[in-house]
Amino acid sequence: MIRRLALTAMVPLVLSGCLMDALYGDLPDTVRMEPGIHALAGLNSPYDDFNAVAGPPPLKMDAFIAFASNADSKGQHFTIDTGRLRLLQNPYPDRRQARPPAPKLSVERYGAFSAIPFFSGNVRGPTPLFPPADPGRVYDEPFPPHMTRGYLLTEEPLPWNGTGELPGGGVWVFDSDHEGRRNLYLVDTAGDVRPFFGNRADSDEAYATYDFKRHELYFSSNRSGKYSIYRYRNQGGSLDFAHWLAEPSRADGIEPVEEFVSSGNTMAPFVHDDQLFMASDRPGTLGGFDLFVSIRSENGWQAPRNLQEFMPKNVHVNTLGNEFRPSILGLGLKNLYDLRVLMFSSDRPGGKGGYDLYVTALPEEVR
Repeated sequence: MIRRLALTAMVPLVLSGCLMDALYGDLPDTVRMEPGIHALAGLNSPYDDFNAVAGPPPLKMDAFIAFASNADSKGQHFTIDTGRLRLLQNPYPDRRQARPPAPKLSVERYGAFSAIPFFSGNVRGPTPLFPPADPGRVYDEPFPPHMTRGYLLTEEPLPWNGTGELPGGGVWVFDSDHEGRRNLYLVDTAGDVRPFFGNRADSDEAYATYDFKRHELYFSSNRSGKYSIYRYRNQGGSLDFAHWLAEPSRADGIEPVEEFVSSGNTMAPFVHDDQLFMASDRPGTLGGFDLFVSIRSENGWQAPRNLQEFMPKNVHVNTLGNEFRPSILGLGLKNLYDLRVLMFSSDRPGGKGGYDLYVTALPEEVR
């Protein structure tokens, strides 16, 4: 029913602060996710799983996850498993609430990843490389009974589709020791498997990542005697990964990243925007391998800093145990908020056993 109000005179209407709060204080006007360590219980096992007025809409992810696990072989060797991660962070009224509500997490394990063939050795480090596409759509998740605004979606994780299928030119990169050394391989959308051009017979190579802003490929190798991070500058910026990642003639362009060199081992790089995350047992760790981040400046990559420096005091990304294989799931809404979820593995106490998978929101200071 529509009600019409007849006005006999035009008078100014002033709402006091208390009245404004009474009328609008419960309307959700803010959305963000606080840092906090959340175990991905639906993916974890007793073995090793590592490598994870109208207001704003809720933040919603439904992502495809590929990770290395030795659960099926009961700890004997690693294969690639798949999982589905669903995350929901509801908006809230910051007039009434000092902190956002806890996120809702749902994780399911779906078994072997059929896109990566079975090998007799260990298979680890799955990474999708594919040309980034502007999602080109308005993100307008509902939050009943409230009205919500729509925002242009600028970034989203690989959507759940049950298969991990990538766009044309995309590849899954992984490492395997089925030929003796631990080397990198790629499998394209047709299922063809080829070795990475940077593999060497006298060293191990693992964990590739790509910097789309500067067109640089990073990976870890122990060709110097310990694990360090190496770079290949992709001149021309071709995103046909299925083509150029297997060209042996490019091997001469590989160089160590001097900014990341230390007396310890540094592995598992992951680039997101202007940050490069890594795992290292360099001096300054809390114990074993810790997660570090290097932030890009005008002069290049800054010295890596322990990621714990950026976290709230009660949120322990790094512990006396080992933390490994960082990766980022991003959800970007233009002119509103960029949610960045860090997924990593850890053998910290309190898990199901071995390495377990965890997620946490990253603070805004990690920029």
